[in-house]
Amino acid sequence: SHRRAPPRTRCPAKMKWVQAAISLSMVASAAAFTTTSSSRWVTSRGAATAERRSPTTQRRSTITAMGRKFENNKMKMAKTAAAYNKKASYIGKKILQCVKEKGPDADSNRQLGLLMKEASKLGVTKDVVNRNIKAGSDPNTADFKELTYEAYGVGGVGFIINCLSDNVNRAAADVNAAINKVGFSVAASGSVLFNFEKKARLCLTTEIDEDSMIEVAMEADVDDCELEAPNEDKGDDPEKVKSVVYVGATELGAMVAALDEAGYECTSSLVYVPMATVECSAEDLELNLAGLDKLEEIGDCDTVDHNMLIV
Repeated sequence: SHRRAPPRTRCPAKMKWVQAAISLSMVASAAAFTTTSSSRWVTSRGAATAERRSPTTQRRSTITAMGRKFENNKMKMAKTAAAYNKKASYIGKKILQCVKEKGPDADSNRQLGLLMKEASKLGVTKDVVNRNIKAGSDPNTADFKELTYEAYGVGGVGFIINCLSDNVNRAAADVNAAINKVGFSVAASGSVLFNFEKKARLCLTTEIDEDSMIEVAMEADVDDCELEAPNEDKGDDPEKVKSVVYVGATELGAMVAALDEAGYECTSSLVYVPMATVECSAEDLELNLAGLDKLEEIGDCDTVDHNMLIV
């Protein structure tokens, strides 16, 4: 028979010490786990918050930038549309006046034929062209006159307001009122004009390089010509205007004919080009640009030229 081993005797004091040590170890582990978990939770919560805030901030800045870009594009489109409407209105008035002076037959009236071609390039409808030809054939229709007004803006900037109106008194009153309203001053006749040179501005629907332009100019016996990029501030539609050529005012007809013969379609206008530009402060620039917009809103005003440096 097997004997059972005698039961082990336990020391009460030693058992109490072991239990106390185990309890202390468990408390320490629990405290460490709680601290670590809390710090991890705080850290992860901070990271999550940062992650949540970062896209929002980015979205807000992106939306702000997109909104500003949209507003700028909308303003440019509105300015381009306004410039087109002014140009179309000017062509209509020129057709009317041309008919009054030289008759409604485009074959014998070469200038009328050129104006009709110009109207077609601008997209002016035949109905508008025919209506102006009919009005020009009526002896009771008032004559249109080309009028030029001069003004000084802020910081010594000069402005030339070009009008084509059938009512001189109305045009003068409207221009003077607009000049005073925007804080400009009326200039004496010739005091601003002497700083400018009258030139023809041709807007080409296809791009032309400088060598090709010079070749066309030589064919037309045009001595002075200059090539520039389209300018949206001057009403150039980037989808329609690819190149801009400047020639002397008296060489407009010859250059247009030479460009047409070379396969370049263009529209043209007479403008005043500054011989020197005026640099003004940011504040003055803003005031002058605001005044320019108001002057261009005048009903009889067709174009406004200035010598302001715009960077």
